[in-house]
Amino acid sequence: MTICAATDIVRIRYHYPGVSNNVQVAPATFKALARHPNIVGCKLSHGDISKLTQIALNPAISHSDFHVFTGLGQQLLPAMTVNCVGAIDGSANFFPKSLVRLYTLCCQSHLSVEEAAERAQLQYRVSCMEELIVKHGTPGIKEAVSRLRGIGDRDGTRLPLLGGIPGGDEEWARWLGVLDKVEELEVRLSLAFPEGVEK
Repeated sequence: MTICAATDIVRIRYHYPGVSNNVQVAPATFKALARHPNIVGCKLSHGDISKLTQIALNPAISHSDFHVFTGLGQQLLPAMTVNCVGAIDGSANFFPKSLVRLYTLCCQSHLSVEEAAERAQLQYRVSCMEELIVKHGTPGIKEAVSRLRGIGDRDGTRLPLLGGIPGGDEEWARWLGVLDKVEELEVRLSLAFPEGVEK
């Protein structure tokens, strides 16, 4: 809080137990952080929907001033039903249109039968695809961005990520079935929304 008080720069607190020795930050801590005017939200990259709910629906938190994001696209639909405002997700780097479309459908309160079915199918495919990141973390994201979008090097580009995903081409091939299904959606959405903005 001392650092936040020393500057006018607003911040989002990032909680990712998987890369911090499984240190768990309690919902009560986020309640306290939410009172600081320079802390405007949090990104929660853990699978605990109960703790996310205890922050996103806490009536003691001003949710017009403090916004809760999930860091996991595989939780987007359930997270938004408990007042999350969206996801800051690594897979949006390689499947941006699919994640934006899922988010757009999650924001709508009145869906047609077709839209509800599309949202369910999108969430299912995103959840299956996200297992690549669950298994391989940042190297998996970098490898996917390189292989699917031609951006960067698939070897991780820097230490300690250098070397890419363990298993290389053979491991990548195991994910192609899941990735191809989301790529089909990505191509279809690119045709439907060539400018990248849904009207």
